[in-house]
Amino acid sequence: MLFRKDGCHSIFLSTCGENEEEVSGSLVTFLKFVKADLEESMNDFEDDFVRKLQNSVKEIKKSREMEGRFMMLQLLLRDERLEGKAEGKAEDILALLEELGEVPESLRRRIMEETDLSVLKALLKYAARAESIRQFESKLETLWNRTS
Repeated sequence: MLFRKDGCHSIFLSTCGENEEEVSGSLVTFLKFVKADLEESMNDFEDDFVRKLQNSVKEIKKSREMEGRFMMLQLLLRDERLEGKAEGKAEDILALLEELGEVPESLRRRIMEETDLSVLKALLKYAARAESIRQFESKLETLWNRTS
């Protein structure tokens, strides 16, 4: 827990915790609800607070305007997750290449700008097998020429 001078408190919660016996049952239920996918989130969690949240979500979904906003939020979250995955793969590729030597800035920028996950997966395999940055770059050109 984080305490601030203005009297506010911040609590950091994780939906991936493994110590259920160390927190209240209501908190465990709430975190399971938060972690659930869309279909699972409609299940009965046998908790009054979670039921209130589920009812609020149902009411929001009834409204056409709110439904549009909700759908937009879902799309934004999905895109954000995909961007995060792409960025993580690009960083993994660079980490492997850095073990081979100094990565030229132009190559670094090109890898970081790539957003196609299938291309990044292939680059990750190339980076893992490469014996030099030069060898990686030649494979990279072949792959990018094929996908362009």
